[in-house]
Amino acid sequence: MNTSQTNDISVVPHLRAADGPSLADSMDAPIGVFDSGIGGLSVWQHLRVTLPHEDFIYLADTANVPYGDKPQVWIQERMVRVVDWFLAQGCKAVVIACNTATAMAATYLRERYPHVFLVGLEPAIKPALSLTSNKKIAMLATARTVESEKYAALLERTVTPQLGIEVLSIACVGLADAIDAGQVDDERTLALIDQYLVAVKNMHADVVVLGCTHYPFVANHIRQRLSPEVKVIDSGAPVARYTKDILTARNGLNPKNTAGSSTWFATQLDDNAALRWRLLSGQSRVDVCLVKL
Repeated sequence: MNTSQTNDISVVPHLRAADGPSLADSMDAPIGVFDSGIGGLSVWQHLRVTLPHEDFIYLADTANVPYGDKPQVWIQERMVRVVDWFLAQGCKAVVIACNTATAMAATYLRERYPHVFLVGLEPAIKPALSLTSNKKIAMLATARTVESEKYAALLERTVTPQLGIEVLSIACVGLADAIDAGQVDDERTLALIDQYLVAVKNMHADVVVLGCTHYPFVANHIRQRLSPEVKVIDSGAPVARYTKDILTARNGLNPKNTAGSSTWFATQLDDNAALRWRLLSGQSRVDVCLVKL
């Protein structure tokens, strides 16, 4: 499945991380991509297109998905294991392709690993501000993201009163779980989408932000239920461009001219895992290795 139909958004990335140590000695090393499940494959797709010569290692903590019902301390401790595992694989960067893990642990991880290039994910509120015409934005995300201090800080920092823009944050309980199970076209999934878009339609939002990495996989269903004028955006493209900009600034781009590879790991596999991974990755073959953390 391809997420390229989600509106592309051009933003100037914040290059604070560009001042970090040079990555010249590890330019041929892989990039780690993490999600609690396989929804982060939507971000991987953007990364692969933007950085076609890079090698990727994707890790899904499927034994513990979803993270939305886990305490923050648990998520922080789990993410330390995740980052340590990626570093043991020789990764030059780690992309946390999970809004909940970013919201609950990114600040903690950056303090613990000050010299590691960590890329977090946040809902694309800032790009949405420049796209709205009627000053009404709807943001769809997990309850944990909507309720997080990090998201509240993002709104306070970006949606200033003088803009006069209204942002409606909608907690889409159960939607990410259904997508992670590969049920992107299931009647139950479509019913959930219908349920959560009622508020979007009632407020007449002209921009919808997909604030969970799973949601781009049902972007077409969302778009079909809204007016053609409504823009549907996600964070994958900005995150991929940001990753490329920092690697460029720190001399960390892989110099090879051939296509990069991707390897896949999960902390739990079931009989339908291969089908779900193929569905959401768009790959004809995905060999997922089991790993214990």
